[in-house]
Amino acid sequence: MIDVPKTIGTVVLDGRPDVAKVGERFAAKAAATGFATVQASGDEALSTPPELIVGIGGDGTLLRAAHLAHKLDVPVIGINLGTVGYLTEVEPENMDEMLRLLADGRLGTQSRMTVAAEMPDGKMLHGINDVVMEKVLSQRVVQISVEVNDEFFTTFRADGLIVATPLGSTAYSLSAGGPVVDPDLDALIMTPVAPHSLMSRPTVFTPVASLRFTVATERRVRVNVDGRAGKVLEEGESVMVRAGVRPVRFLTMGTYPFPQAARHQFGLDHA
Repeated sequence: MIDVPKTIGTVVLDGRPDVAKVGERFAAKAAATGFATVQASGDEALSTPPELIVGIGGDGTLLRAAHLAHKLDVPVIGINLGTVGYLTEVEPENMDEMLRLLADGRLGTQSRMTVAAEMPDGKMLHGINDVVMEKVLSQRVVQISVEVNDEFFTTFRADGLIVATPLGSTAYSLSAGGPVVDPDLDALIMTPVAPHSLMSRPTVFTPVASLRFTVATERRVRVNVDGRAGKVLEEGESVMVRAGVRPVRFLTMGTYPFPQAARHQFGLDHA
């Protein structure tokens, strides 16, 4: 049984009237089920902090909602209005059922590993999908040396490097040739982007590994966390990547277990 929330915060995809209408319908249905709702974003202080965040849109919207939920240490669930819906399992026609299960405390809970990047100035950035280190100049590869638990591992010449969580393994890491990893696992997945090195394969590390990435030439490297700009690193500067201290919690109806969700996302029925 889960704790039944009193107030639900909604994060709604901007710029689409059809999504806005679904958001209004959800708020009305939630009120009819006994829940208060408040529109939320990651940048505003909420007068009534919600006990649950609902993302209404596609996977990108749910990622924003999950960041807010992680910040507030509350669970998150998504209503799918995107094209894939790998993270957002609730279809609009199932909102009533989801709210009934929520009111009865009968939704499931899934904890998903996060990732943390420590910048040279000590600032910590937290991600749900990945930390990306990429070249600043489009025509130049970069060199990034990698240490694992303070031991030298290798130096990559590449367009960049990705360190993904299992949940993020199906995002940028996958397009760069990384593996699909069951999100029930905890691991750090390092995938080079267009490598010019003999070491060109993805590498999977334990969740307790500490990975230090250092810019090894004068060519600068930009660090992004879940697509949000972090910092541009100069030669000799490093970013330390580890598993996040606290996971993000997703509520689930149990509609799409991992194999079904992956099959649906990648169109394996039609392969």
